[in-house]
Amino acid sequence: MKKYGFVASGGGYRSFYTAGVLVWLTKQNIPVTHITSTSSGNNIVLDYLIWDWNNEDLPPILTQTHRLGMGDIAQVLSNFLGLRPSILPVGTHLFTVDKASCRKSLLLDDPKRQAVFMEHLKSIRWDIFATNLTKHEGRYFAINDILSKVNDTTLNAFMDAFLAGITTIPYFKALTIDDEYYIEGGYLDNTPLKSLFMDPEVEEIVAIDFTDYDYHKELERLYHSQIFTLPFNGIDMHILTSDMGLTLPNQKIFSQATLINKLIEATGKDSIEIDGKTYYRKPIHVLRPKNLESMTVSLKHSSAQKEYFELGQKEAEAFFAKV
Repeated sequence: MKKYGFVASGGGYRSFYTAGVLVWLTKQNIPVTHITSTSSGNNIVLDYLIWDWNNEDLPPILTQTHRLGMGDIAQVLSNFLGLRPSILPVGTHLFTVDKASCRKSLLLDDPKRQAVFMEHLKSIRWDIFATNLTKHEGRYFAINDILSKVNDTTLNAFMDAFLAGITTIPYFKALTIDDEYYIEGGYLDNTPLKSLFMDPEVEEIVAIDFTDYDYHKELERLYHSQIFTLPFNGIDMHILTSDMGLTLPNQKIFSQATLINKLIEATGKDSIEIDGKTYYRKPIHVLRPKNLESMTVSLKHSSAQKEYFELGQKEAEAFFAKV
């Protein structure tokens, strides 16, 4: 059976679609051997890797979210990410992330979940992509190397990588690692493919792309709103412009990936070496759901998380029926 690489793109609560695809692949015994992620994709991948596939129907935090009670919505809003509002707002960020609270809410302090996590990392590579804002460059954090063993020091290093990959400004305060600022990888690449192209074990790649969104229609709605809705429109416009900045470059990323494959194929080989690094030609299968909203928790559409998850399962099944 083919071994797949998987890209868990960022996208707010659209990533529940990603969760649906990953759960479907697992239940079909389709092997995923290498995962890359950024932003909200990190949350989905971690929940996937602490999931006891043989004894639980769904990943644990996904199960909690699907209950959709107000208590669970509050859990996702605050405890899941350890979000804390500033006591004295300074206008530079809305929240800071309490690392200890985040680690606990992600179930990483549970020895049983730690054991499941480590067992899955024996057969699955996981890379988190973040943006080093100080150096203006991307960075892949190799989670298997960071968590070669589990203790407070390695878990703390993992949390730094995890939080670096989800930090979106000005919502959160930029994370510092070794006195350098980090924010989520989507600012440079919301669909990090590079390390998958460098993995000889990966035969084909499955990626999720959330750029199929009707930006024109959304702008028309906002531009024709009434003046007294300014506070709400301001929030919606800020989210939309952030969304566009983080996801529209995906088109260029996929064009580059297609070009790399064609260049390697033109050499008549299966791989090419550039600057001491080897890249392998790999088919890329891209799932592109249409018009999914990005807000992490939507009170106006409280069932969206579950709907997106179910859509991911449905579209993965239809997609792989053609492959």
